[in-house]
Amino acid sequence: MKNRTLSKTYSAFINKLIERDMDCFTVHEAYGLLPHSSSEAVTMMLSEMVKKGWLLRFKQGLYHLIPLDRDPETFLPNWHLTASYLAQGKNYYIGYYSALELHSLITQPALMERVVVDKQMKPGALEIQGVKFQFIYHNQKHFFGHQKVKIDKYEKVNCSDLEKTIIDCLYKPEYAGGVVEIAKALYKSHQDIDYFKLLDYLRRFDNQAVIKRLGFLLEMYEINNPIIDRLLDLKSSSWTTLDPSMPKEGRTVNRWRIQINEDIDTLKDAPHT
Repeated sequence: MKNRTLSKTYSAFINKLIERDMDCFTVHEAYGLLPHSSSEAVTMMLSEMVKKGWLLRFKQGLYHLIPLDRDPETFLPNWHLTASYLAQGKNYYIGYYSALELHSLITQPALMERVVVDKQMKPGALEIQGVKFQFIYHNQKHFFGHQKVKIDKYEKVNCSDLEKTIIDCLYKPEYAGGVVEIAKALYKSHQDIDYFKLLDYLRRFDNQAVIKRLGFLLEMYEINNPIIDRLLDLKSSSWTTLDPSMPKEGRTVNRWRIQINEDIDTLKDAPHT
């Protein structure tokens, strides 16, 4: 652990942050807190505070205060909270595998925080204290279905709701641990799903691959639901694969116009593993 010394200047600045509940702040906000100092002096002070272990630099121009009782070498706020900071006021929600985690639907620990945004983020991925954050762009048509979710007693973040999480994961399975992991989550949550909301979302999302993957999985697991016939009505005649990241091989299911390019026994056993 770094031996942290606190000068009067650092102490005064930290007190201003604490008084304003500004654990995370931008360099421009720091300029505003120190109006009598030049921007060069403030920037130099922030750099020194990072070196001495008082601040964590998330990325250029964005910092977080490191609590006195935490080790600067390893400190990182809650991943989901950090993701909200990194969005810097832009529209975002925690999505894909990270959303599955918030809905308590994963069986393997998350190795990356995935965040959905409605505008391209640069950089699109970054690493902070050994944790990777990835920003996944959704256009306006696909950016909906999120809510505030508690991550502890005090903090909330935007996260896709259960129904939108399922749709997003089926849209891009590679961001959700793969089809087998999604199948487990679908089976585990099937009694909590609002199927009519799910159907409404499917119509808004308007993606044939999602409709066909969902319909196939619902029937394979014999999940009782009131929308299966509606899904068949929405289905087009074009073909899709169950897993877009795998080769286009394996048996086909004409009812859903889908090619099962995933081991079928693994899929059938997924809810029980």
